[in-house]
Amino acid sequence: MKKLNLKQLIELVVGFALIALVLILGALDVFASTTVFIKCLIGIGLGYALTRGDFGFAGLSNRACRQGSTKLIRALMLMFVISALIVGGLIVSGTSLNLWVNPISWGLLAGGVLFGIGMAFSSCCATGVLQDFPIGLSRAFITLIFFGVGVFLGFPLMKTGFAQNSLFTSGDTYNGVWFVDWFKWDGANGVIGALLLTVLLAVLVGSIAKWYEKKVAKNFPKEEIQVEEKEYTTYERFFVKRWSMTQTALVIAILFGLLYSVTSAGWGASTVYGNWFGSILVHLGVDVQTLVDFTERSEASFTTPLFSSAGYMQNIGIIVGAFVGLLLSGKFTKIFKAGLKIKPLEILLFAAGGLLMGFGTRLSLGCNVGALYTPIANFSLAGWFYFFFLFGGGYLGNMIRKGFYKKLDSSKL
Repeated sequence: MKKLNLKQLIELVVGFALIALVLILGALDVFASTTVFIKCLIGIGLGYALTRGDFGFAGLSNRACRQGSTKLIRALMLMFVISALIVGGLIVSGTSLNLWVNPISWGLLAGGVLFGIGMAFSSCCATGVLQDFPIGLSRAFITLIFFGVGVFLGFPLMKTGFAQNSLFTSGDTYNGVWFVDWFKWDGANGVIGALLLTVLLAVLVGSIAKWYEKKVAKNFPKEEIQVEEKEYTTYERFFVKRWSMTQTALVIAILFGLLYSVTSAGWGASTVYGNWFGSILVHLGVDVQTLVDFTERSEASFTTPLFSSAGYMQNIGIIVGAFVGLLLSGKFTKIFKAGLKIKPLEILLFAAGGLLMGFGTRLSLGCNVGALYTPIANFSLAGWFYFFFLFGGGYLGNMIRKGFYKKLDSSKL
């Protein structure tokens, strides 16, 4: 890479300054607890990794439908297996964990379809919308607002039988199917058998994805092959060179394991958006008790200060990490400016995408990380059901999106 110009040098300084600011705030005990601070740091790591590897969960269907590529799906399968191995190790070691074994309900299936359609419309997901702030601010901001509205409106449905009643269960411990229950005789409290089954399912999905790619890739124009420089400076290798999907999957899996080791809980993102929206209503003068009665959630959901909420700070950390990733690469200004552009009618598409995703998460009790990633890593069959219905929704959503843009291009709006 050529010598940094003044603009890139400024971006580099700002990027490191953001990291320094968070560390200083932590040293000054601005965060309510060590856990909140650590979750913020993990969020920064996740945001940086997602940006550095151009890695987003929405791509599992979007890339397959728009480019004919399933590389991301196969990378996700690797990430799921490594994460399950980490969680399995913690279980065997006797660590007390808050495992997310979700019910396999009609709400899970319907929520997966709605979320898939929404992420096709907005080209992002619950975590992707945070990652996209420095990349596509206009799209991300509109999507986030309506995502929050969707989550908030869906809160009352979370405790209904439609969302909570599992169609089948594996035992008395969880309201759902936990693979470990099927292998209690394997000598490690069922973990070895559960892990092997997870590997088998991951290989199966990866094989189906590869077959799909061979069938449809010929219908898409071949991607331009970018010839990278053979030599990189030390700085470029650490902060500029794009990570492979495999590298990114490994980093995210390690951060996921760290999250469980520190907090004993998995990665969630979407509930916070509904809480944010409720907090905004409170600041606008809406009575807190009115929100509590409507959502059936605690008052603290809408009144907890920013630096006291681990969920808030983890999501904000993802945004910060995404900014840091672009700033340190010296590409921020160019990409950020391009992301501000938006066509008027696209506002409707992104708003619909956010609303569908937000509402869908309440039916499925989570998003791509809360209903897919974490449950699969926790040996929950619900995560695998969600995956297939999510992909189906994404396929449908991309067909609708394709028609929308054809009409939009013809109207020149």
